[in-house]
Amino acid sequence: MNSTAIPTRRFLAFATVAALAAGVSACSSATSTSAAGPATEPSRNGPVSMEFWAWAGYAKIVDQWNAAHPNVKITLKKIPSGGKGGYTQITDALTAGKGPCLAQIEYFAIPSMLVKNAVLDITPYAGADLAKYVPSTVSAVGIGGKTYGIPVDVGPMVLYYRTDLFAKYGIAQPPATWDEYQADAQKVAAADPSVKFGTPPGDANDLAAFSLQTGQSWYSAAGDSWTVSIANPGTQKVAAYWQGLKDKGLVTPPGNAWDPQFDKAAEAGKVLTFVNASWAASGLKDDLKDQAGKWAVAPMPTWSAGDHKSSSNGGSATSVMTGCTTPREAEQFAAFLSSDPQAVSTGIANGLYPASIAGQDDPSLAAGDPYFGGQKVGDLFKASAAQIPTTWTNGPTYQQVETDFTTAMGQGSIPDAVTKVQASTIAAIKQLGLSVTGG
Repeated sequence: MNSTAIPTRRFLAFATVAALAAGVSACSSATSTSAAGPATEPSRNGPVSMEFWAWAGYAKIVDQWNAAHPNVKITLKKIPSGGKGGYTQITDALTAGKGPCLAQIEYFAIPSMLVKNAVLDITPYAGADLAKYVPSTVSAVGIGGKTYGIPVDVGPMVLYYRTDLFAKYGIAQPPATWDEYQADAQKVAAADPSVKFGTPPGDANDLAAFSLQTGQSWYSAAGDSWTVSIANPGTQKVAAYWQGLKDKGLVTPPGNAWDPQFDKAAEAGKVLTFVNASWAASGLKDDLKDQAGKWAVAPMPTWSAGDHKSSSNGGSATSVMTGCTTPREAEQFAAFLSSDPQAVSTGIANGLYPASIAGQDDPSLAAGDPYFGGQKVGDLFKASAAQIPTTWTNGPTYQQVETDFTTAMGQGSIPDAVTKVQASTIAAIKQLGLSVTGG
């Protein structure tokens, strides 16, 4: 689904507050001001000016800030999304001494940017603000007990399903567990083998999101060593489950709800569900306008009845960059962007589901959604956001993991891909000169 409101879909990885000493120890550049607290900031006279580099729709929020804070001017520079060159542009500029004070950094990229000495520790300024955000996003910006960004948005996962097709195939209610999901898929296939119940994970981003729900992580770090656990039992369970559905012909290729094949299948009534984040709603509305009133939203199925665990797909922070001489004011802008009621409302209008707990009660999210038959889908997004595990840790080679998974899943089974990427990731981290073991 091609929607400008949908954030770049890249490999999800939340960094937890567990010590990531391998990444932290690589960030001891003498030019870093990450250790600087309020008492060591240089004295300033007159107005402050800072650049903010981002690709999301933040222009109106910047205008709102500038109108209310004439002595702290923010200039927004639009850059490509991180994976399409934005992060390289940021780090190149920092190396040249011409980097911005602030930048949009996706959660999964924070540890990698820290390894490159690109993000600043803002713990002295951000502590009082972090209680405003859902716990999983606070984990996402925390590394080794320090804070490297202010959460902006989150992608709580839900089940999207066709109410008309559920009725047609005699499915009384959306599946609450993955066992029920498979049973419903088998029921539909028995009635019409050409109809598929849903879509399996098609890349690392999808597989990570489903794995996060199990509460197990692909990485951990202790002392000066990384442990790679991509092939952990939770991920193996997820991989075996979806491969089983694929082998039985119960789900539709290409395992991705964001391309013309999915839209074509949906238009023909050949696919009943898909599981993805809150922001996926805008994709449905843009690509399948004529199906308004036929789609509904339910909680993401769980592995055990009643455990309520959900997951997240996507999200980013506003980080202060290394070398910024006005970190206090930079953090204040970041907090404004994420928690000021007017700014949050503007972000919601641009397709961002807020990490701000108060922001999730914005009136625009509380109303019934006509596309979903008047359903108050914001209530489901909010409930999902509160149930995202905080146990996920990201590693320093996210691009390699994403590329390797895409290749391996295109060539073989999902379980085989998990095994291959476990090995290739250990090798990639070794090439960075970091200590690493397999878990």
